[in-house]
Amino acid sequence: MSRSLFEKVWDAHIVESLPGDNALVFVDRVVAHEITTPQGALEIERKYGDKLFDPARIVAINDHVSPAKDTETAIQAKVLRDWAKRHGIVLYDIGKNGICHVVAPERGYVEPGMTLACGDSHTCTLGAFGAFALGVGSTTQGGAMLAGCLVLQRPKVMRITIDGRLQGGATAKDLALHVIATLGFKGGTGYVLEYAGSTIAALSMDERMTLCNMAIEAGATTGMCPPDETTFSYLRGRENQPTGDAFERNVERWRTLVADADATYDAEIALNVDNLRPMVSWGTNPGEAVPVDGAVPAGANDASLRYMDLSPGTALRSLALDQAFIGSCTNSRLSDLRAAADVLRGRTVSIPTIVTPGSQAVKRAAEREGLHDVFQDAGALWTHSSCGPCLGMSMGVLAPGARCISSSNRNFPGRMGTGGRVHLASPAVVAASAVLGRIGSPEELAPVAEAVPA
Repeated sequence: MSRSLFEKVWDAHIVESLPGDNALVFVDRVVAHEITTPQGALEIERKYGDKLFDPARIVAINDHVSPAKDTETAIQAKVLRDWAKRHGIVLYDIGKNGICHVVAPERGYVEPGMTLACGDSHTCTLGAFGAFALGVGSTTQGGAMLAGCLVLQRPKVMRITIDGRLQGGATAKDLALHVIATLGFKGGTGYVLEYAGSTIAALSMDERMTLCNMAIEAGATTGMCPPDETTFSYLRGRENQPTGDAFERNVERWRTLVADADATYDAEIALNVDNLRPMVSWGTNPGEAVPVDGAVPAGANDASLRYMDLSPGTALRSLALDQAFIGSCTNSRLSDLRAAADVLRGRTVSIPTIVTPGSQAVKRAAEREGLHDVFQDAGALWTHSSCGPCLGMSMGVLAPGARCISSSNRNFPGRMGTGGRVHLASPAVVAASAVLGRIGSPEELAPVAEAVPA
């Protein structure tokens, strides 16, 4: 029987088929962080004698609020820290931590064909490796840690074939916004989005992670990209990956994880992105997005218009900004920081601008390249790695009515602060907008004057 990529991964992990298209599915890896894990860990301790199926299959990361911002988050971090130590679970704590969806792949914990679960909706990021990566609730994550399996209903599969070359400043973030705008907010509900086509094949691993990261923003269960030489090259030599012949044997197995030529899908769409422009969201979900040189569309949702204080026909480039943010599990990897630095080099921001690397490893790599100097010379705040600004928890919470352009993934009301208004865009567009003080693109910036030798 011909099968899709998702079906090959799913079928390989079924422990027992159950009625109603359900199955008991084995979970290869659980990624745990301090916000959602303590609840499930304490429940296991209380009900099941603190037993775990296999602590070696769990990796723990203090990421959302690290260092802790108050007593409550300090307790959460301590519970995770003590629990990990008690069970011998690898913990990435303050100093070598970062956003879990950045740390897990950079440390080699994600592989093609894996099943992964984490108490965080953006676990779908890890589907970029050809893995089935599932965001779950605290109790469900606790079940995966306790039993090594989850009872899941088989999702439907939507193949999204994307062809064409990203050019004219368009990036993977713009591709993600374009896909969600095409599907519609919640248009992927009940589906795994299985990406295919020449555009996907040309993306780097960082770009694939950006694309899959936002699958949840279309309501999808997760997103997946087929593993290929780009995937294998990324993983080769990574910490927690085997070396030599052992790794190459894995590669040969991973090469089989592609959709069969005659695989069938529950839904299919095809897109061409040759003419894709940099995108910016205008509303209160990522599907409400248009090109940066566009305007709020006619017939726009009234609730979104009221919250964002906009009217149909308003040009995005006319919108003055109060803050800019570059970071999040969507766009905080080294390549994202390089793109932002290329725009900011030799320029000065005109609004408060926060730049947050995705992990301490990314932070150190950026500093070795001098990117931190570029950001700080431009007047931006260079921080430690954290989820804080994106989540509206710390390090840059918006005031009511404040308008922010962000490289994050969510723009629903209150996301970055009660009453805050968030516009999503790529790191380059965020950087250009920070200089302009309004929504804009790098092409609008005046050339940087060359330094005259003394």
